[in-house]
Amino acid sequence: MRHSDTKKLILNTALELFSKQGYAGSSIRQIARAVDITESAIYNHFTSKEEIFNAILSEFKSRTIGEIVLSDDLLNDLMSPEKFLKNFALKLINHWNSRQERMFIRLVQIEQFTKIGSQELSVTDYLNEFRSICKMIFSEMVKYNAIKKLDSQFLAEEFIAQLFFIRTELMSSDDSDNFNVVLKKVNRHIDFFWNAIRVI
Repeated sequence: MRHSDTKKLILNTALELFSKQGYAGSSIRQIARAVDITESAIYNHFTSKEEIFNAILSEFKSRTIGEIVLSDDLLNDLMSPEKFLKNFALKLINHWNSRQERMFIRLVQIEQFTKIGSQELSVTDYLNEFRSICKMIFSEMVKYNAIKKLDSQFLAEEFIAQLFFIRTELMSSDDSDNFNVVLKKVNRHIDFFWNAIRVI
């Protein structure tokens, strides 16, 4: 197995263990056993369990919502706000539905406010970029009179809150069979939100 493949497997396995047992409840020995390598082989890639944890956080922090969800085609729909919001939410929910994203949000829930080395895992860290993007989107919609003239920061908070609630309540288990329920809730949220902001 190539060095990079082994490193990736260690990170994926550690994420799975951390998301089920927590950081403190998982050991280098357990990670090595699950990867089917020796403990010393892990140290060829990482100096400690803390470094593994930090590498997982760095990887997820680098996955910006803008790069993942926003595309030129989607941005072209900004002047059709209802269509834009539905497509934006659908792309976001499909992204959150991946196994890795489900494990990561569970890890965030387990370790919220836990300080591990110099890192403190906080939901806020992972909402800041999402909040900024939504604020920019609503600012543009307001600017071009596509929606009511409301505060874009407030709109961003209102839009995100229900989506993130759906994520934490329904998308933090390994079971993705409930995806149709998730979609129904997301669509109801978008319909409600759109009716509140549309220009009549």
